[in-house]
Amino acid sequence: MGDMGGSGLRFGLLGPLRAWYGELELELGRPQQRAVLAVLLAAAGRTVSVPVLVEGVWGGAAPADPRKAVQLAVSRLRTAFRPYAGDDPDRMPLVRVGDGYAFRAPGSEVDAAAWEALLAEAERLREAGAPPREVREVLRRAHRLWVGEALAGLPGPHAEAVRTRLTEQRVSAKETELELDADLGDRTDLTAAIAALALEHPGRPRLTTVLMRALYQAGRKAEALAVYEDARASLPPGEDAPAELQLRILREDAALLPAGAAQAGPAADAPGAADTWRAPDQLPSGLPDFTGRTEEVEALTDRLAGAGGRAVVVSALDGMGGVGKTTLAVHVARRTRDRFPDGQLFADLRGADRTPPDPGTVLAGFLRDLGVAPGEIPPDTGERSALYRSALAGRRVLVVLDNAATPGHVEPLLPGSPGCAVLVTSRHRLTGLAGAHQLRLDTLPPGQALELLTRIVGAERVAAEPGAAEEVVRACGLLPLAVRIVASRLAADPALTLATLAEGLRREHRLAELSDGERTVEASFALSYHRLDVELARAFRLLALPDAPDIPLPCAAVLLDRTEAETDELLETLVDLNLLQSPRFGRYGYHDLVRAYARGRLAAEDGPAERTAATGRLLDFCLATARNADVAARKPDPVELSLLDVPVPHPGRPVADGTEAVRWMREQAEVHAAVIALSCADPALPLDRAVELADRMGAVLAERTQTTVIADLAERLAGEAEARGDHGPLALARYVRGSMLWHVNRYAESVEEIRRAVEVCTTTGTDRVLAKALLTLGGNARVHGRYAEAAEHAGRAAGLFHRLGAGRSEGSALGEFAFSCAQTGRLDEAREAAERSARLMRDSGPVSAAIGRYYLARVLRLCGDPEAALDHAVGARDEFTALQVTVFAAASGDLAARIHAEAGRWLLAVDAAEAVLPLARRTSPALEGALLRTLGTALTGLGRPSQARACLTDSLEVYERLGLTEESAQVRALLAR
Repeated sequence: MGDMGGSGLRFGLLGPLRAWYGELELELGRPQQRAVLAVLLAAAGRTVSVPVLVEGVWGGAAPADPRKAVQLAVSRLRTAFRPYAGDDPDRMPLVRVGDGYAFRAPGSEVDAAAWEALLAEAERLREAGAPPREVREVLRRAHRLWVGEALAGLPGPHAEAVRTRLTEQRVSAKETELELDADLGDRTDLTAAIAALALEHPGRPRLTTVLMRALYQAGRKAEALAVYEDARASLPPGEDAPAELQLRILREDAALLPAGAAQAGPAADAPGAADTWRAPDQLPSGLPDFTGRTEEVEALTDRLAGAGGRAVVVSALDGMGGVGKTTLAVHVARRTRDRFPDGQLFADLRGADRTPPDPGTVLAGFLRDLGVAPGEIPPDTGERSALYRSALAGRRVLVVLDNAATPGHVEPLLPGSPGCAVLVTSRHRLTGLAGAHQLRLDTLPPGQALELLTRIVGAERVAAEPGAAEEVVRACGLLPLAVRIVASRLAADPALTLATLAEGLRREHRLAELSDGERTVEASFALSYHRLDVELARAFRLLALPDAPDIPLPCAAVLLDRTEAETDELLETLVDLNLLQSPRFGRYGYHDLVRAYARGRLAAEDGPAERTAATGRLLDFCLATARNADVAARKPDPVELSLLDVPVPHPGRPVADGTEAVRWMREQAEVHAAVIALSCADPALPLDRAVELADRMGAVLAERTQTTVIADLAERLAGEAEARGDHGPLALARYVRGSMLWHVNRYAESVEEIRRAVEVCTTTGTDRVLAKALLTLGGNARVHGRYAEAAEHAGRAAGLFHRLGAGRSEGSALGEFAFSCAQTGRLDEAREAAERSARLMRDSGPVSAAIGRYYLARVLRLCGDPEAALDHAVGARDEFTALQVTVFAAASGDLAARIHAEAGRWLLAVDAAEAVLPLARRTSPALEGALLRTLGTALTGLGRPSQARACLTDSLEVYERLGLTEESAQVRALLAR
């Protein structure tokens, strides 16, 4: 849909409804959610009321609570657009306006708008008398925007109305294009194209007219007249078939033929042509079950349609082994063969072989096929290439070169004059092939992979086990070769169920399952692997060591023990060879089945010592960089930075600031998880560095929705440390897990883990971990209203941190201590501790400074200084928002709202609470409950009892779900008033 511009959002309506932010496709969710978005997009920024949305999406079958259904759909759509909006509410395109919603993202690109603009341009050109070829090109550009039925799969009256309107536009525009094809007379498959469209959209007079004309132009006068008779018989009363055209055909009106038609045909008068020319027909047979690839087929077909211009048309199709390059090339070649009446040449160049055939050998075969006597074929490859180009001069021949190795493998086989076209396939990106249109072939979309399986196996078997069928194609990595192999096994064995096959494909060695006796996926990959030199093969294997979807260049360089420049060259070469993928700049990964193959080679060719060394290098780099990120994000105490006091020899990657720190840690979370898993599985690696890495992940990402993943990693680390009898890592792993569980409000489990950490620390003297564990225990006690216990734990933690010289951590512990003291009435002691906390935190980086302000605001409110408390709460909220520390931003916003409510400033309280409620919903159920309670209180004060009751009811539901009995009782009391 063109280059990015404006807001960076793009929308596709000419097919399934899809959305992109830059190159990232957004997950829009269920059909009803997408239908809501479709209605809002159609409004072009105008507000759409809830009743209109309900009617447009559900029509007469509205749900029991339609307003709630709309609210839920909007909430989930907002989550879908979070990668675009981030935590900036001003960037969120889906906004509430009065009793409705609007979608406002100026500069967004919508393919339907581009479609209608191109139609308007084509109409303007026609009215201005532009050449037909120019008008047709605009229409073809417009048709290339379509990828399927408009708003495919979307329910509701609105989607159906839009679909009907766009489909009518599409068919009408296609009719115009076909009329222009007939005027120009340069499309050899015109009658087939018209007939296919007429079959899909029967009863359209324009199609009848253009089909009659095309048949007449092709010399099929009787068929043209038969179409007229059929149309006249099927038309409803009162409508006329094109009788005038019938009469012109009967009179054989020459004006019906395109200009220059009498001169059409091959160059039969070329010297010696009648004596030597033979039209070769070498295309392999196509597959009757060819499925999908609509966009690629159309792109290649349109490209081949341009043959005959000023240069030979060359299209180079590349992709990994088994992705279906040859199948697609043959399908397109057979589809377009009528455009090349002088023949079709085909050669398998066997580029994946260790010694592919010389181009001269292939040229000799082509020349013989073109009628050159064996004795007249020169020995030199250059002379053969020259004779080949001479033989093709003035001809329209399609050349398909399958499985090319390099551009040099192809260039001698290219024709030299217009009229011919070349389709090349290769496992490599043929970037050096001058003038070639490059098209990279990826795996099949899930729906097309399932359709391929269905066409081979049969619809009944797939319908009987739909879940297993989907699992099978996923296990095949959506790779056409793999799907065909398993489908062939199923077709050959009616007793084999899809569920049984899916079970086999779940096993570790699933590549062995992808064989039907003649074909194997593994053999396809091996052809590419065995052509690699030693360095490339090593890089291919070692990159598969961490089980992560992809890996960034700096991590890959450490893993390979090479410089980043050397690694970049190696990995980009593997990408060009289609053995690796680069989902975005600087990151590299595998297709699932290629990864399985690489791991097999790694196990077979690289010993335990090599794998341990590579894991150790990556672990050191990840931990060192994570520490750098933590310093940039939070400026923690040196004590907190390494609770086990583990030295790391690698300096790590420099991290400039907090924003880069958070981005790095987010993006590498899966790599970190993978290297931690490798450490657990390798007894030769000590666990202390892996546990420290999990702790740094928690420190930087705990407030950013990674908590559950980190908790699971810590649980695995704790189990491994306990099995090894390694007490330091065990204590820290227990602490990390308990801390993460606390952040997701699993308080009972959190307390249990932290207490177990305290027990280990007490017996082993691990004071650094003990101090952190006590501080978290204090937080747990505070949440449950046990303020005296909370103050005791936090006070002990503050004392330990003070002795360790950890000022920031001491400040954090003092903040907890101060709040719990204030709750027990020790106000002077609380205020003094809170102010000391703020001073200590102020010197420890922006996040810590904001936390210190938040702690101080809580205590000042309880000490009877609401205005000072409000100033610090609002300041902390704004700072947390800028730093993307969303859970603290929500907590600070709730505090500000409560202060407003206590002062009777009800409207300000509502505004403050609503501003941060979405943040709480994403990060903390407990905070969501608190904000709903605050909002309900404020709405009561505003005199909106029904809205207030709804908020309080939701708050109670949240608190009861979390098991927070004291808070639940408080909300029940509010509801009882």
